[in-house]
Amino acid sequence: MSEEYVLELKGITKEFPGVKALDNVHFRLKKGEIHALMGENGAGKSTFIKVITGVHPPNAGELFLNGKNVQFTSPLDAQKNGIAAIYQHVTNYPDLSVTENIFMGHEKVHKGTKRLLWKEMHAEARAILQDLGSSIDPKEEMGSLSVAQQQIVEIAKAISTNAKIIIMDEPTAALTARESEELYKITERLRDQGASIIFISHRFEDMYRLASQVTVFRDSKYIGTWGVNDISHEQLIVAMVGREITQVFPTKTNKKGEKILEVKELGKIGYYADISFTLHKGEILGLTGLVGAGRTEVCQSLFGITTYDRGEVFLKGKKVKIRDPKESMNLGIRYLPEDRQLQGLVLDWSIGRNIALPALKELSRKGWLSEKKEASLAKRLAEKVNVKANSIFDLVSSLSGGNQQKVSVAKLLTADLDIIILDEPTKGVDVGAKSAIYEIIHDLAVQGYSIIMISSEMPEILGMSDRIVVMREGRITKIIEQKDATQEGILEAAMSESKKVEIG
Repeated sequence: MSEEYVLELKGITKEFPGVKALDNVHFRLKKGEIHALMGENGAGKSTFIKVITGVHPPNAGELFLNGKNVQFTSPLDAQKNGIAAIYQHVTNYPDLSVTENIFMGHEKVHKGTKRLLWKEMHAEARAILQDLGSSIDPKEEMGSLSVAQQQIVEIAKAISTNAKIIIMDEPTAALTARESEELYKITERLRDQGASIIFISHRFEDMYRLASQVTVFRDSKYIGTWGVNDISHEQLIVAMVGREITQVFPTKTNKKGEKILEVKELGKIGYYADISFTLHKGEILGLTGLVGAGRTEVCQSLFGITTYDRGEVFLKGKKVKIRDPKESMNLGIRYLPEDRQLQGLVLDWSIGRNIALPALKELSRKGWLSEKKEASLAKRLAEKVNVKANSIFDLVSSLSGGNQQKVSVAKLLTADLDIIILDEPTKGVDVGAKSAIYEIIHDLAVQGYSIIMISSEMPEILGMSDRIVVMREGRITKIIEQKDATQEGILEAAMSESKKVEIG
């Protein structure tokens, strides 16, 4: 194989019992290149990472490193050959220091006494972080850092192992636009220093911002490789999903009805203040803003996860005081959290049990759960949101990200409700699944559900919302009707000082 490529995979196949996770795939990476890898959930990207990092040996095919055929027997073997992976869900030790996380598995040890060389490790950790443009204290506890800071520490860990090939798996999925831009700059700095980077993402803006080449996998197969400037947005979507998606967002047919919810001057010290807006039957109300805007904090108070210090909430014209999630659910409010895997689902439970979980009381008699009723309810709701699975008895962890999100939505529909709060409903899912989730959200609005949708994605906010509430630093700066909304106007409002706004 040519030494032009630092990494080359040729005809790689990986099979598990009953599943062909990779089917004769190819990939080539040059030195100092940022190469995007894209595809829907279930396309084989995760298995691809695990083959390169030595977790899974392939059943067929060859892997070349700097032109030489190699076979990795373990992740440590891949690490010694200069390969490192940074995952979407950061895998760290939250109770240990930043330095301990960076050097975990390759600690600096005194040759004679075998004692850990803490002073050297702290100094090297600080130097790596500073080179990345970060002021993180190496002695700080990992669990105290933000997600963006933890990603930087993971990159520092890769550098500490002298990695020359770095795989980044959805690194921007949990980041704000500003945090993503900082990560872009760090990634470009690594490239300029000679590192070769495989950047896996569902976000087209990531690819256009960083990559020079893009490879697409679909249904575990290699579809093709193109220069980023040589393939159109529409052609790329067809390559990823196998069909043309002519309309990502549904044509709006939902009708705005009577006022369901009114929030008046809601406040929580240190988080948000003077929050006032209304929500109507059948309406999709978008809630957006930059980092630290307070969007999630407001909605968590409306659901009773946290309490508000001042202000009033009216539901169907009646003043209510929401003290906890149980009370909120009894009032007909449901909440889909941003992190579906940590807060929204029980991953080692079945699809059906996850869906039916909020309705255990209704499905039980004298403390005994009716599994027949549970299965019937779960099957009906899974079909309603079009969950793609062999059976409701499959583990929810076996599903793609998009289908996991559909299960999370199905959970919300187990009881009578009026208001659905969706926090970043399409985070970490591919373009095909996004389109399907948008259809579900729109259909729910058509059925009369009132929806508050938190989103950081501008196209999503513009494409789905009937009205848009823009927040900055815990306050509302503007409420915009959909017909008057533009990307420039929303960004301007997101960076403006708050002022008294019309809440109707």
